[in-house]
Order: sequence, then structure tokens, then C-alpha cells
Amino acid sequence: MKFKAGEIVSLKHYSIDNNNKGIISKTLNDGIIVKPEKEFLIYSFFDSDPVVIGFESENTVNLCESTVSSVDYKDNTFELTINNIQSIENKRISQRFPVSMCAYVKADNSSVFSYIRNIGLNGISLCSKYEFKKGDMVSVDTAIFGENISFMARVAWKKLGKVGFEYGLEFYSPSPEFDGTIEKCIKLLKQEQKSAINRLKYDFEPIIRMMQKNKALN
Repeated sequence: MKFKAGEIVSLKHYSIDNNNKGIISKTLNDGIIVKPEKEFLIYSFFDSDPVVIGFESENTVNLCESTVSSVDYKDNTFELTINNIQSIENKRISQRFPVSMCAYVKADNSSVFSYIRNIGLNGISLCSKYEFKKGDMVSVDTAIFGENISFMARVAWKKLGKVGFEYGLEFYSPSPEFDGTIEKCIKLLKQEQKSAINRLKYDFEPIIRMMQKNKALN
């Protein structure tokens, strides 16, 4: 799947409740450089932050799990490394869904601020500056669409990341009620992304004009 300079994409970041928009200013071998629609948003993005990119290609809605690799405050752009691209149309509910959410992980009497990169019926992928051991049991608190969710999970795998560590967590002894909550949240996340990408069709021209005007003024 190839991106194009000038293409409008939706952006989902944990610091903002709603999806936002950006324009691709440059394509790279393994990523893209994006200028957000609202200039102040650039100050909410930091190295290794998870960002979900949404776009449409040949009438198919696609999502990208990506991470911030650098931020250019002068040009009001940030570089995203693309980790994977998947079609939302063919995605089963049992598969991992890309997200950008904050969470607090409790272990050894500490509560650590972390980021969730994807979520599925069996567990999550999480980034944290705190080092856990494979096999550790941790407690995770997060929220999806305003609904607080807490669960126990086991560290199934770990690897060193650019900033901290990346983990695969498996839900530990989830109840049928919890399974139902996660499935409902994934369906809502899917609907949210489809709606955000559909809105791009109507917002494309005004955004282009606005960014061209801003460029002319600089």
C-alpha cells in the first residue's frame, strides 16, 4: 500500500478524544511525514507515541499502526514509522485492532503511565518506560469511550523499544462480562474509524485550501 504526498488522512492519538486530520507532506521508505490540520496539535506528539492513521484506497478503508519517530516544531510536522497496514473491511473481531490509548500499569506497588498500541480479545500490545519481566502479572487501568476498564494481564513477551520497552500482555482469567465489554469496544472503535475516514471525503478540499493559504503566509 503506497501513500501519496498531498493525501489527507485521519489521525488518532491518545491525547485527543476525537480523530483529527492531517496531510501527507512527504513519503519515506518505511513511513510518512504528516502536517496536522490544527497546528497546536504538534505539541501533543512525542517520540514513540502510537498514532493510528486512517485512509481510503480503492473504496477500501485502511488503518495503519504507526509510531512517532521525530517531531519538527519549526515546520509543524512529525514523522511516522509505519508498523503495519490492514484493511478494516476484512478484519475479524478476534484480530488485534490498532489504537492509541493511555493506560496505568500497576506492578510492585507502582503505577506507571503507558501507551496501548493495539487491542484484541486475548490481550493488548503496550509500550512503557518501566521494565517488566516476561511472566509478570500486572494490573492495567484504561478507558475506552469514557468507560473505565481494569484487568489483570500476564506479560507474554517483551522487547526493547526506542523509548522504553514494548510488551505483549495476555488477559488473565477474563470473565464472560469482560470479554463482552472488550468485543463491544472493538466494534465501537471500528465504527469510529470508518466514520472518521468517510468524513475525509467532505473535508478534503477545505483542508487543502487552508494549508495552501498558511503556506503562502509563511
